[in-house]
Amino acid sequence: MSDTGELITFLTDMNQEIRALTEAEEDGAQLEEKATEYMIGMLSDAGETEDARVCTSIKANKANQIQHKINGYALSEDYETVDLFITFFQEGGEVRSFPKSEVTTAANQSERFLKDVFNGYREKLDESAPVYDLAQVLFEHAVKVVRARIFILTNARLTSDIVLPDRKLRDTLHVQYHLWDLERFHRLWTSRNRREPIEIDFEKSYGKPLACLPMPVSNNDYQSCLAIVSGTMLAEIYERYGARLLEQNVRSFLDFTGGVNKGIRNTIRTAPHRFLAYNNGIAATAEDAEVREMPGGGWAIYKVRDLQIVNGGQTTAAIFRTQRQDKADISTVFVQMKLTVLRRPEEMDEIIPLISQYANSQNGIQAADLSANNAFNRQLEKISRTCWAPAIKGSALQTRWFFERARGQYKVAYNRELSSSRRTAFEKQNPRKQLFSKEMVAKFEHIWNGYPYLVARGAQKNYSEFLKEKLKKDCLPNNVFFEDLIAKAILFRTADTEYGRGATKIGDFKFLTVPYSLALLNHLTGGRIDLFKIWKQQEVSENLREVIRKLLYVADKFLLDNAGGKLVSERAKQEDYWKLLLAKAPTGDGRQKLLDLLVDDFSDTQQQKKRYSKNNDELAAEERRQEEESLRSLGAKSWEIIEQWGRQTDLLTPHKRAKCSSISSNISKQRPLTDSEIENGRSIVDLVVEKNPQLLEELYAEQTVSATAAAPRRIVTMQDVEHLLEWERANKKLKADDAGFLIKINKRELRLSDSVKGKVWYLQNSVVRHGYVIPVLQTA
Repeated sequence: MSDTGELITFLTDMNQEIRALTEAEEDGAQLEEKATEYMIGMLSDAGETEDARVCTSIKANKANQIQHKINGYALSEDYETVDLFITFFQEGGEVRSFPKSEVTTAANQSERFLKDVFNGYREKLDESAPVYDLAQVLFEHAVKVVRARIFILTNARLTSDIVLPDRKLRDTLHVQYHLWDLERFHRLWTSRNRREPIEIDFEKSYGKPLACLPMPVSNNDYQSCLAIVSGTMLAEIYERYGARLLEQNVRSFLDFTGGVNKGIRNTIRTAPHRFLAYNNGIAATAEDAEVREMPGGGWAIYKVRDLQIVNGGQTTAAIFRTQRQDKADISTVFVQMKLTVLRRPEEMDEIIPLISQYANSQNGIQAADLSANNAFNRQLEKISRTCWAPAIKGSALQTRWFFERARGQYKVAYNRELSSSRRTAFEKQNPRKQLFSKEMVAKFEHIWNGYPYLVARGAQKNYSEFLKEKLKKDCLPNNVFFEDLIAKAILFRTADTEYGRGATKIGDFKFLTVPYSLALLNHLTGGRIDLFKIWKQQEVSENLREVIRKLLYVADKFLLDNAGGKLVSERAKQEDYWKLLLAKAPTGDGRQKLLDLLVDDFSDTQQQKKRYSKNNDELAAEERRQEEESLRSLGAKSWEIIEQWGRQTDLLTPHKRAKCSSISSNISKQRPLTDSEIENGRSIVDLVVEKNPQLLEELYAEQTVSATAAAPRRIVTMQDVEHLLEWERANKKLKADDAGFLIKINKRELRLSDSVKGKVWYLQNSVVRHGYVIPVLQTA
């Protein structure tokens, strides 16, 4: 049992995360919905479920008593397994109890949902209802559903060791209950999100231990033994655990489409007694196994913990499915099994993929398909920690987009900051709304590259396809890739917000409409959207937002009108559906009207080519230049003030204060900053952000005011504004808010007063060093 103090801390952190997720949604979200999303996320990362969707369905009777309820679901591609999630979330900082009566209520409510679905509940639903697809699929494929796993999720604590036994809802449907309370989530977190192990007691479950031949010579790395497993036992184990039994990287090979699988099926049907002779058997691993001598002689496996089949997934699934689908007799089917028990658990993640790789080499499965490619994600992580996003309009504070290569990295980094002030600074520099995962990377990239149908297949499958493509190209991300990626993230979140929530939402297929609409946007514009501009401004223009909203309606209507009697969610997974949308997309005047709105959002072709052709050295130089300009933008006087602040507060060392002085001197003398000054200057700004963020805002404001006030008596006209704005669109050297300032003048939203003229003059001079030539105009 977990320590109460640790549980309270974990509960507080969990509730804060859920609250932050809720508040990050610009269009409003329910706490229970975000609690479900958060808890499902933990289970997904631990391998307990896959491609789960948050989707609420509540049915009440006339007395307003809840008859059935679910908060989410996951459905395996072969329809064998359906996971249902029901959430009970309570706010507050105290650890609350979750009594057995509420557990029973939750189990009954989710079980009633299953019964309703199998009895034709879909007929009572509107086709646009979020849960309609699930109800339709389960009704149509009821005979294929082998197991229903009901997950009861709560941030409360079970009052006792409650066990809900497995049961049969129908003759062929195995219902399992998984209770996930605060304590169990805490154990999962402290185990670094390792999935809960599969434990099998052969004597208890099958009446006798599994006879085996142990390895004659022991060693410190592993223990191995050989066994012959009956097809009946293997099928029963698979029926209970399904894909959880299989090493994650080989799950995608479980179907009857390949020649190997067809051969397995034919052998079981026509010559089951020869199966052992024909089949190579299975390779499995375990964290621990109880192997001992039997009373009558010989050795046997009595218990096994954390069993995983790393090779032979095809064999295992084929035996089960042939028995179930073809009613085949598998009583004479036997399979050879090699079980390897790894003595060093910390090495399991490294060794298991290797066992899988070498075992599968005989079947032509590529090693690249069996191991995760961390190089791409590690490089992306590195960039995300060092690349600062431009300050948003009206602020001098730069932020980062935080990439979580592994779930929980943000929280670890946050907790690493020991004081409350440092944690506040961390959150300012790394806003939670700018947190993204590797699955999101795959989603953003595939949408923009024209693969919305892959995105529709679910996060895990989409990421798997994305990873395969990256492995083929053997490419690593650079700063340009990262900037474009964040621009795509901003586009996605804009579309997500525009789709709406609750009573104001466009429809019920946001998870499909958003990907399809953005992919359509890129197609209609010929890939001309200026991603670098979005990166620089950290938002989309109003015109682009308007076009996105129009395309959301187009895509949503298309998805509903063209499913051809099939499920929208299933049709959306097919490439031909995407091609059909392209064929029906706006053309002629309709398309041109959209393009006319986006003139200011298109990139310059030559500038775009130049940007993408830069090598890593050029990108590093560009990054250094941007960093230097960021420090220079404060002005020489500001660095003197920062030096004085550091001396008065004793927060800057003499060395750091000296750097402030040298930075100020070089800015005033228009000399370049050294690498040391840039590196120290950035850390000094970070410290000011942490200790006195208001000072930085004041310095920025003073710099703008002083620049404006210092303007000479010169006649600045609208020609100046238009000339500078045209140059800026091609070169993009101004800050986003300064460019926006010029656009407002050009649109006559700002009057060309003396103070406005002064700032225009200041902006003209600030970009002279970048090659801007001030036009010769009349002077006073």
